[in-house]
Amino acid sequence: MTTTLALAARLRALRDDALISSLHRRSIRRAGVSDFFDLAEALLDAESVQRALVGLDRTRLAVLIALGRAEAPLTAEAIAAQLAAEPATAGLTVPAVESAVEALGGLLLAQPAASEGTDDDDQEAGPRGFTGYDAVYARLTAWPEADLPSPDDLLHTAPPPALAPVPDTERRFTDRLAADRAFDAVVAVSELLAELSREGARELQRGGLALPAVKRIAEALAVDASVVPTALSVASRAGLAAVEDSVWLAAEPAAEWLHASTPERWRALVAAWLDALPDDLRALVAARSRASWGDSLREHVAWLYPAAPEQAQQRVDAHLRDAEWLGVTASGAPSSAGTELVEDGPEAAATLLTPAFPAQVRGVYLQHDLTVISPGPLAPDLEARLRGMADLESRALASTFRFSPATLDRAITAGESAASIRDFLAGISLTGLPQPLDYLITDVTERHGRVRVRTVDEGDARSAIHSADTTLLRTIQVDQSLSSLRLTPAHADELHSRFPRDVVFWALSDARYPVVAENDDGVPVALRRQRYAHPHPVASRDQDRELVERLRAVDEAATDDTGEQWLARQLEQAVRARQTVIVEVAMPDGRTVDYLLEPTGVGGGRLRGRDRAADIERTLPLSSVKGVRPA
Repeated sequence: MTTTLALAARLRALRDDALISSLHRRSIRRAGVSDFFDLAEALLDAESVQRALVGLDRTRLAVLIALGRAEAPLTAEAIAAQLAAEPATAGLTVPAVESAVEALGGLLLAQPAASEGTDDDDQEAGPRGFTGYDAVYARLTAWPEADLPSPDDLLHTAPPPALAPVPDTERRFTDRLAADRAFDAVVAVSELLAELSREGARELQRGGLALPAVKRIAEALAVDASVVPTALSVASRAGLAAVEDSVWLAAEPAAEWLHASTPERWRALVAAWLDALPDDLRALVAARSRASWGDSLREHVAWLYPAAPEQAQQRVDAHLRDAEWLGVTASGAPSSAGTELVEDGPEAAATLLTPAFPAQVRGVYLQHDLTVISPGPLAPDLEARLRGMADLESRALASTFRFSPATLDRAITAGESAASIRDFLAGISLTGLPQPLDYLITDVTERHGRVRVRTVDEGDARSAIHSADTTLLRTIQVDQSLSSLRLTPAHADELHSRFPRDVVFWALSDARYPVVAENDDGVPVALRRQRYAHPHPVASRDQDRELVERLRAVDEAATDDTGEQWLARQLEQAVRARQTVIVEVAMPDGRTVDYLLEPTGVGGGRLRGRDRAADIERTLPLSSVKGVRPA
């Protein structure tokens, strides 16, 4: 077993990046840590050890038990041989043990036996022994006092049995249901991004969306409000939506995603879901790629994390919820595409699911009531442009869009013209261009630009609205929906606002006035409302890095006195722990002699201890002691 003395020496020898990385994964008290001995004591404090143990799976806990019970360092082969016969770790392989001890070493809960006082990265090749810490095993043996399983219970409790594969008859039903859900998920994320592009959604300080935003997005997606967080989670994980200044917006990759085919969109969503799975959960779903996940998986996770089963199940539930919504599973069972996803990856899964998606169409029906009916999912490039000049009324396999003066005015503002609109609609229409729609295009085009907005710098005014139609201008001035612009008359044909041109322009556009923005030369310009999220990284203090830098600074400023103090601290720790150590002593003739001592006291510049080899008491000057290492 290994004590604080060995851990202190190890901490001192570790490279900064490795040490900081380990501290990031541990919860310790930093107050009063002035050297590596203090840090070692903080890491082996019972409360700190307990917090680290709670998050470990049963395999890593079993490895710690094996190391704790061993009287000498164990190799990975020896650990595997011991644990392979236990019900909880039956068939445990050497690579699995090596992975476990590497993770435990990174958490500073175990260490290579040969690393005492040396850098872990400098170990010689070949089989290595591993050892645990007294404090870690002591904490494990005390678990029953906290109603947690004892070491014997951890080793002797076998995992729940795996379920049989999903029958082919059920799989056909599962595949149909999963394909419908996959298509609905792609549609929902598409609508979510469109809504976030039109108007962002405010995030509350405590997390989650503000209720008005949830209701607005749920209405746009035609789903229950409870689905909105799931859709936002899926979009965010895929990098399609992000928070900027406490507002959720579409991210730049959303533009490319929206122009991809339905299978490609789904592939991107499930690839992000798979990438986000923790390693342990990914291994579990891969092992159950053809059997039910649901309750079986939750039961296994509760067994796998015996110290925190509820937290582990909650973590699983979040991923399973998204898997169900994306069509990876249906009613808790993996679909054929879901099986392909965890076995062969997103590309193979998307290829398998492609035939189940409805075929895209490139033709629509233009109706005399100014509606557009798409008989199937419209090709992404056509849909993107159509949505620029018509509003979506209903989304399904057959979607409905509607033209209005406001939508056509919006299209012209964005750069379309009467000719380009007519050419586009003629190219996709299966029923020609209805006369009412043709009249509406002409009327909106003629009216467009009756109101113009430009930038000015006159007193408090930052923008000006002018129009030859003074009646229309007076209507704008008294419009209550525009009261926030603080419009004031400047001339008979002009109003001023203290807000910038773009703000005034979009306010008038939302109020459905035929507005055009102008540059400084009076030339109309097309404004783009699309705003992508560009989250600003928040710089935060790295307390662990600051701690390591402080300890290194003290260490690098070491003098002969501080070097002697380091030896004294090592020896004092050995005295407290009643630990036998090997003390390297420089003799008067230039030789260095190793004494196997059990230190009994340090003081007055001298070390007192019992020589275990000679069975006598020795008193040595600290100035002659050149090194200390655990026996």
